[in-house]
Amino acid sequence: MLARQVESVCRDFNFENCFAVDRSGMGGGLALIWRAEVNVSITSYSSHHIDAIVSSESGLRWRCTGIYGHPELNQKHNTWTLMKRLASLFSYPWCCFGDFNEIMHMHEKNGGNERNLNRVAEFREAVQSCNLQDMGCKRYPYTWSNKRYGDHFIEERLDSFLCSKDWGINFQESVGTNLVNWSSDHCPIILDFHERSKISRHAGKSLPRDYYEDMWSSHEGCRSIVQEEWSRYGARAWEAPVKQFQRVAKSSLAQLKLWSKTEFNGRQRKQEKLMQSLQDAMRGNSKLDDGQEIRRLESQINAMLVDEEIYWKQRSRAD
Repeated sequence: MLARQVESVCRDFNFENCFAVDRSGMGGGLALIWRAEVNVSITSYSSHHIDAIVSSESGLRWRCTGIYGHPELNQKHNTWTLMKRLASLFSYPWCCFGDFNEIMHMHEKNGGNERNLNRVAEFREAVQSCNLQDMGCKRYPYTWSNKRYGDHFIEERLDSFLCSKDWGINFQESVGTNLVNWSSDHCPIILDFHERSKISRHAGKSLPRDYYEDMWSSHEGCRSIVQEEWSRYGARAWEAPVKQFQRVAKSSLAQLKLWSKTEFNGRQRKQEKLMQSLQDAMRGNSKLDDGQEIRRLESQINAMLVDEEIYWKQRSRAD
C-alpha cells in the first residue's frame, strides 16, 4: 500500500496522525497511526521497520517498533541484525511487533514440509539477544495461511508481539490476540495493555455508562424518537428551559438505547456468529478439503461489512 493510500485510511478511521513508508514494488509498505492525544516521536524507519518512542501523560516513555521481516531465505539474517541494532539504541520498555516472516517454535507451523530448524533457532536467538519475550496469543494459533485448501494447505504463526522483560513492571500484562480474517492471507493481531499507574489512579472510580452514540445521528429512527420525546415533554411552558431540556434529553436517551439494541445489535450478533463459525471451520477439517465452507463464510462476512459501509456512506450523504 502506498503512503497516500494509508493516509486516506487514517482519515477514514479518525486517526489524526500517520507515518507511512511506501511499499517497494507490489508488496510491503508500513504505517504507524495514532490519535492526537498520544505523543509519538519517530526515531528511525526503513522498508522493514518503524521505530518510535511514546510519551504518556504520567511521564513514562516506552518504545514501539513495527517489523516486517525479510521473506527471502537468504535475507532473513538481516531482520535479526536489525532487531539487535535497534535493541542497543534505547533502554525504555519495548514492544516489538509485526510480521517477522519466521516461526519461533516448530509447533507454530501446520502442514507442508518441516521448517528448517536452524532458521527457527536463529530467530529465537535474536529474540533472546534483544531481551525480548513472546507475549503469546489467544484464539486461533496461526496468523498466516497459503489459502490453498486441501492437501497443500499450510498455516504458520508469523506475526507476534515481543516485549522487553521490564514491560510488565510498567504495564498490566496482556496476551496478544489473533483476530479472525476473511480477506487476506494474514490475520490481524492486537495487544491490549494499560499503564499500571493509571489503573491504580482510577481504581474505584466509576465511568459514565450512558452516552449518545454519534452513529445514531444519521438514522431517521433517531430523529423520530427525539422529535416524539420533545412533543411529549417539550410543551411545558411553565417549566424552566434547562429543566425541560434535561428531562427531554434523559427520556430521549432511554428510548434511543432501547431502539439501538433492536436496530444494531441484531447485525452485530449475526456478524459475531459468522466470525465464530469461520474460526470453528478453520480449527476443524474444512481447511483440509476444498475450503468451500471457509470461502462461503468469508464471502458472507465481507458482504455484511461492505453493505454496512455503503449504508452509512449513503446516510452521511443524505444528511
